[in-house]
This record gives sequence, C-alpha cells and structure tokens, in this order.
Amino acid sequence: MANYTAAARSNYFRVKNPKAFRRWCNRLNLDIIQPDEDGPESFFAITPSDDDTGCWPSFHPESDEEIDIHQELAPHLDPRDVAILMQSGHEKLRFITGFATAVHADGRTVSISLRDIYDRAREEFGQDLSITEAIY
Repeated sequence: MANYTAAARSNYFRVKNPKAFRRWCNRLNLDIIQPDEDGPESFFAITPSDDDTGCWPSFHPESDEEIDIHQELAPHLDPRDVAILMQSGHEKLRFITGFATAVHADGRTVSISLRDIYDRAREEFGQDLSITEAIY
C-alpha cells in the first residue's frame, strides 16, 4: 500500500501581530518563510513542517482536537491581504489531488480543487462525452 505524500505552501501576506502569528505557527508546527528583500512591512508565507505527509494540519498537535486551518489563520491576517494556501499530493500514481483556498481576515474563504476540472469539462464540452477520472 502506498502512502499519501503532499507539498503545501502559501503566498506571502502581512499579519496584524507578527509575534502572535509566530507563536501560532509554532503551536501548529508551521514553518515561516520570509522574502529575501526587506521592505517597510514584514511579509510571511507558511508551509507545514510535518515531514510525515506535507499536508496542512487538520488536528492540533497537542490536543488532537480537529481544527480548520483557514479559520485559525484568518484572525492573524492584515485585512489588506489575502492568504492563499495551496496543497497538492499523490498516492503513487493511484490519484493526484490539489486544492487552493483563499483566506480573508474576516473569515471568508474561496476554494478550488483539481477535481473541479471534471465539472468544468462537462460544462464546456457537453455531458455526452466520456470523461474518465485520472485514478486507478
């Protein structure tokens, strides 16, 4: 049996309180990436530091309580920015997944998935065509 392996990271965004944001990242085992160039304001990107799967955390590492990473991130965001969290993964060649979620400071989110292509293809090319899934 194959293991699921993923890669995930965000875009760069500003936060309201860098110190509180760093504590939050530390609690959830998220690595912080900062751009090389210095500017008047600090920008941050995040990536999971869990080398086991590479996925965004869905459980708190200490309590095992289920979390919503997007809703946890939102209060930290500067309202002038939108954070984009992307993840793609695979289980050998059995299937490939990918999704991205945009997160605003007010808690609103917008998500897309690679699986959306099936519906989009049916809308564009017609329901009568054969569109098989890229899995086995």
